[in-house]
Amino acid sequence: MIVWINGTFGAGKTSTARELAGILPDSTLFDPEFIGDALRVLLPRKRLAEVTDYQDLPSWRRLVVDTAAAMLAELGGVLVVPMTLLRQEYRDEIFGGLAARRIPVRHVLLAPAETILRERIANRAEPGDPHEVDLHVRQWAYDHIPVYQQALGWLTADAHVIDNGALSARETAERIAEAVRTEAAPVCDIVQSPEPVRETVAAGVLFFDEHDRVLLVDPTYKAGWEFPGGVVEAGEAPA
Repeated sequence: MIVWINGTFGAGKTSTARELAGILPDSTLFDPEFIGDALRVLLPRKRLAEVTDYQDLPSWRRLVVDTAAAMLAELGGVLVVPMTLLRQEYRDEIFGGLAARRIPVRHVLLAPAETILRERIANRAEPGDPHEVDLHVRQWAYDHIPVYQQALGWLTADAHVIDNGALSARETAERIAEAVRTEAAPVCDIVQSPEPVRETVAAGVLFFDEHDRVLLVDPTYKAGWEFPGGVVEAGEAPA
């Protein structure tokens, strides 16, 4: 099982996750940020320059799913994952990939008030970083508050919400542990973004080999088999 602790920057995910890993029996902390750090070293600079956030890298999203599955196969038990996910399509892809591997995910959102978020960001220290980098990190965190607020609609509908503004990391972790034990934080099924509200163009193909076998795909983000294809993105040709 995975306990995914979501929330914007300054919500207290990492400190809460460390406490939770000490409370839940047979649990291990898995921080996907380390995958982002590895990709910054492994990928060419040209590719890294094409994105502003490592979450925009398809390889990061795939590796999060594959690494989590590998760790659970190796260790069993519970993975505690502190990671901000504010884009619904990325949540769909990652949680869908985990669900397709029969890995249950309990999604928890830490949601302190905005005033508390801003106070925590202002007081946040980055050990070992020069002052200029610290200011950059803080401003980056401030800039993500509106993005977080825009995502609250689907986040609060999808996750078990905990207002940890007045709670310590230990108290927050105890709340999460209780929600997991009592199943107040439900398991997320394979998820999809809402149905489109305007006309959509999609493309598909019937592909046969020399033995007249047809190619089908098993999507990670929903149940069932389909012909290869998908929704045509803005500016993309159907081919």
